[in-house]
Amino acid sequence: MIIKDLRGQGGAEYILLFGAIIVIAIAALYIYVSYFRISGDEAVDVTLTITNTGPSKSLFIYEANNTTGGGSRHISSGNPGNRFFLLQPGASSTFSLGRMTAGTSFTIEGGVGDPRRGADDLRGIGQRGLWTLRIGNQTYSWTINGPYDYRKNPTGSVIMSFSISGGKGSPFRFSADQLRVRGNVSGG
Repeated sequence: MIIKDLRGQGGAEYILLFGAIIVIAIAALYIYVSYFRISGDEAVDVTLTITNTGPSKSLFIYEANNTTGGGSRHISSGNPGNRFFLLQPGASSTFSLGRMTAGTSFTIEGGVGDPRRGADDLRGIGQRGLWTLRIGNQTYSWTINGPYDYRKNPTGSVIMSFSISGGKGSPFRFSADQLRVRGNVSGG
């Protein structure tokens, strides 16, 4: 009986097969990453619209701060707010907060009414507003009731925090936490 010893034969074929598997795996990974890539450098427009949904005219205020990487600084590429403005019932004002990219975190603090004004409606008593944030092609809305008074504790302001975690305008997901804050909309 003759037994052929095949040990050591076909080693080159196994190396070629192993190399082909690696090339296919790398190509598949490249295709997967290319297809599902979320570009972090693709900017998207962010706007805030404030609408007076109360029964009469009132004053409104908001402040927008970039909190990316810790800290808090006014959003400099758009309108940071931080001043009172008058809206008639049903009227709206839209503010650009600039263009933002994935990984950007920011807060919006808002209040209804100016405590330095005499009339109840201007002080925000019995008034409310609808804040609508648009990030790319998505919107998020919340309501704030008056009165806002930066001299009191709590002030009656509401702060919302957002974190953009998408790319190319879609899908732009954001997280929001609504908190009553006990501080001043700075410089109010």
